[in-house]
Amino acid sequence: MKSSAVTIKELSSLSGYSISTVSKALNNKLEISEATRKTINTIAKQHNYVPNNYAVSLRIKKTESIAVILPEVTKACYSHSLCYLQKSAERFGYRILFYQSFNSYEKELNYIKNLNDGSIEGAIIISSESKQKSQFEGNSLSIELLNIDSNQSLEEVKQLSYNSLINLLKGN
Repeated sequence: MKSSAVTIKELSSLSGYSISTVSKALNNKLEISEATRKTINTIAKQHNYVPNNYAVSLRIKKTESIAVILPEVTKACYSHSLCYLQKSAERFGYRILFYQSFNSYEKELNYIKNLNDGSIEGAIIISSESKQKSQFEGNSLSIELLNIDSNQSLEEVKQLSYNSLINLLKGN
């Protein structure tokens, strides 16, 4: 299935400039004249060009994405944690991808295995069970474990969630 998003290659064809020139113009490189930049940016705007975040992430080796694996989003303590994690992550320029394990350790392992492809920078695994990082060894991801349960106050959940995020970001 072909994406409807216009690519740099297509902008190159539309503008008559090389792919390299189009890329440099879109990234405001000084070696490209103002007139060329303006022409390319006008064409890009007309065609609703949006940079491919995955391509940019590969180039700069930073995805600014974090996975959050939680047992079940419908449980209040987990949904509150997810909310605080997302709000805090966004303040640091990160986005959250979340997965539900439904209390399955096998699902957690499978998510971690699949996320080792470089699409995220780290993962926070939320659980009411006490877990050890050694259970998730052998991965290229930074992993932070967050142990919370329904008996904790919202303020405790918020603080624990924030601390886990900070610990994860420090590891990156």
